[in-house]
Amino acid sequence: MLFETGLLLNVRIQLGIILAVFVGYWIKRLFFRTETTGKWKSPFAEDSRTPLTPLNTDHAKRDETMKRAFTKKLANEKKWDAIVIGSGIGGLSTAALLSKAGMKVLVLEKHYKCGGACHTFRDNGYEFDVGIHYVGNFIRPTLTRTLLEQISDGQIKFAKFDNNVERLILDAMSPSQREYTISSGPNAFENQLIKQFPDEAQGIKTFFRLLKRGYNPRGAMAWFAVKLLPIWFTKVLQFFGLPRLLSDFYALGERSVQEVLESHVKNKDLKFLLSYSTTGFLVPPSRVSLPMMSLLHVHCCEYGSCYPIGGASEMPFRIIPVIERSGGRVLMKANVSQILTEGGKVVGVRVGNKENSMVDIHAPIVISDAGMHNTLLDLLPEKIAEKSPAWPLMKTIKPSHGNLSIFVGLRGTPEELGLTAQNIWIYNGSDLQKMLTEAEKTSIQDFLGKAFPSIFLSSSAAKDPSWKNRYPDRSTLSILTCAAYSDFSQWSGQSTKKRGDDYMSLKNAIGQNVIEQVTTLFPKLKDAIDYINVGSPVTIEHYLSTKEGGTYNMEHDYTRFGPEQSALLRPESGIEGLYFTGQDVTSCGFASCLYSAFLCASVILKKRYLLTWELFNLHRKLYGLPKGRNDLFY
Repeated sequence: MLFETGLLLNVRIQLGIILAVFVGYWIKRLFFRTETTGKWKSPFAEDSRTPLTPLNTDHAKRDETMKRAFTKKLANEKKWDAIVIGSGIGGLSTAALLSKAGMKVLVLEKHYKCGGACHTFRDNGYEFDVGIHYVGNFIRPTLTRTLLEQISDGQIKFAKFDNNVERLILDAMSPSQREYTISSGPNAFENQLIKQFPDEAQGIKTFFRLLKRGYNPRGAMAWFAVKLLPIWFTKVLQFFGLPRLLSDFYALGERSVQEVLESHVKNKDLKFLLSYSTTGFLVPPSRVSLPMMSLLHVHCCEYGSCYPIGGASEMPFRIIPVIERSGGRVLMKANVSQILTEGGKVVGVRVGNKENSMVDIHAPIVISDAGMHNTLLDLLPEKIAEKSPAWPLMKTIKPSHGNLSIFVGLRGTPEELGLTAQNIWIYNGSDLQKMLTEAEKTSIQDFLGKAFPSIFLSSSAAKDPSWKNRYPDRSTLSILTCAAYSDFSQWSGQSTKKRGDDYMSLKNAIGQNVIEQVTTLFPKLKDAIDYINVGSPVTIEHYLSTKEGGTYNMEHDYTRFGPEQSALLRPESGIEGLYFTGQDVTSCGFASCLYSAFLCASVILKKRYLLTWELFNLHRKLYGLPKGRNDLFY
């Protein structure tokens, strides 16, 4: 046995030497050659920012852009270079990059309003964000901000949160209630915890040292790199264990947040504070990889969170003109029912499914922002879909968990009601792993009359400086809590206002229960409530078209972010003419979807690696060289 193991090692060493020679030659050809970019120009050939214009608060004018409905005439008015399915930030950003390169791009959105999770809705004199409650740092100049500026004409501005970016309440409904704030700024949270838990100083330092390794840009770039390298080549790298050897993102990716905490920290509350942000991935800490938490931490805490001035709908509102400038269109109420193929190649899409009204639209390139589950399982014939390298993952990666959204309209200003530019996390317990694991197994009806395990509060009225001028003497509160799709699946596929009394009674009873917990903690809000609207996972399924009403598309379990699965979750579908963008290519989050679009455009424009240099070169001209590695992306 020992002889066989030694022989295997010797064979691997010899193969490794051969591989190293081959890789050197291959990398030289790959990275140090002039790419054939075809007729399309660089999206970053020039700075496309324009002087900042006043915020457009005319709802009718905004709706002309955000709600332009699909018609057969509009859809077939031009010969399209590409079609994008879905108008989430991944789809719109991809379309904008391709448009800046000279393509005519048609974006088709099922909903009556574009933007995906970036859209807002108005009702009864209030406006609510449905998915963007905060984004990471867009205040300081980074490549991420430059990317956004170039696809929006530099018209999106952000307001920074307070320095105490988040507020946590533990054992919220019990006599042992405790409250903590999370400081933002370089090393601020680490230093804060060392002061609060001096006996745990060594464990805290070790944990943050591992976090810094996890979000080292060099390691994180490897996460993106495997999505651009040929799959056969990534398999060779994986055989020799090189991704985990060369990248801390992958080396640490096999360790969960829970595992690291158990190794270095003893205090119960400290463990909670160091892992609470994993709640945002909708899986327990034992299933969140340390590098994914580190990326979230540095992006939203180390340099502070912010909110788009004018609301989340500013994102699509400012990106659409860039698409239209090159002859593109963004059309709503366009339900893509099928991706058309001929001879195994994608040739366009079909809108609608009724024989007398369906419309076929042709283009050589189709980009799906509809999620990989939806695309491969529903929009393509199985014999075509199974050719995609991502096909096996459709069975192994589950859809994301869903949530209940409660939108509350309040009479009074944020100042009068005590609402602040913070995220507030309410936990009815102090063992996060136990709470989230039990919540996954518990029917939501069992929580009626009981305290919900975790609740998230966000007030766009308090975060957005423009709010007081747009909606004087009014405020809003968005409340989120986890909810299983299975509790509501019997109403799937039914119209939003035709799900019956049982559905309305259940979701409203749950909503009222959650609101009672919130108003117990914040009594000023109780008498100010003027409007309540409760959305369930089937609401998400209807409006965002995610599989099983997931808040995200694919579940964010740590196994998804290993080198093997990361390599398969890529912009190239493996089917000629079809590409992916959006959360499934990278991860949840606004910035991640921006980068999924960047990766997708890189491949389509045949600038697989060159586009990164072109973005960096423009960024350097605008803002100078980054001071450090962490100033590149985050």
